[in-house]
Amino acid sequence: MSKFLDRLEQISLGSAAPIGFGVSRAGKTPGMALVALVSSKHTTGCRAVAGLAPDAVLLEGIAGPASIKKLASALPKVPWGVRSGQLTDESAQAYQESGCDLLAFSLEGTPVAAVSSDEIARVLCLDLDADERQLRSIDPLPVDVLLLSLTGQAAPWTLADLASIAAISRRVNKYVLVEVSTPPGKKDLEAIRKAGVHGLVLDVGAVSAESLAELKEALLDMPRARLGRRERATAIVPSSVFPSGQGPAPEEPDEDDDDDDI
Repeated sequence: MSKFLDRLEQISLGSAAPIGFGVSRAGKTPGMALVALVSSKHTTGCRAVAGLAPDAVLLEGIAGPASIKKLASALPKVPWGVRSGQLTDESAQAYQESGCDLLAFSLEGTPVAAVSSDEIARVLCLDLDADERQLRSIDPLPVDVLLLSLTGQAAPWTLADLASIAAISRRVNKYVLVEVSTPPGKKDLEAIRKAGVHGLVLDVGAVSAESLAELKEALLDMPRARLGRRERATAIVPSSVFPSGQGPAPEEPDEDDDDDDI
């Protein structure tokens, strides 16, 4: 079982805040996961993020499975994975044998055999403009997590940004990660989580170590997620149960009850 999937489940379910004096903050569950992307200067980047201890590390732009062992040795306690645009059955197997915990790949060109193992977290990189038909077809696929890119989004976050994410997260029963170019502000984090996001991905080569540390602190400080009144109602009676504009049919009167009234 993937350690990263275990972590996402823990974050999704939430956990009680530690009680007592001197409780370590390391035991707290963040409001969303923090995934560090290392896309260049891999040796330096892995050493840097190892000290940050994110929830996972995603490597991109590496030469292949043969060059992964040295990098993996710098991340002994952090789940790590690879984002590949040309994933094959052989490379996926080699990555997994090297200790890979998550694999990120595209929809087009990825062989089914390459993502057949459920021992790792399978992350599908999906465009924000995916249409309704494509979204409906994703649930049956051997995919655990969706990775959406908002790297072109300029601060501050807007309602349109949240709507783009929610349009996908509300239609697909998968964990959702969002790749951003700059850390969101503290006031944006709760809104992003409510839009259905379970984790944030940031490239360590484009963000300072101080910014990543501050983001990790802010994620740890987020309150536990609570379902609102509307969300609780939706969880009890899914809106898809009845056709649009209709409700459950009224109950027919019992014939025996009518006889009693005569």
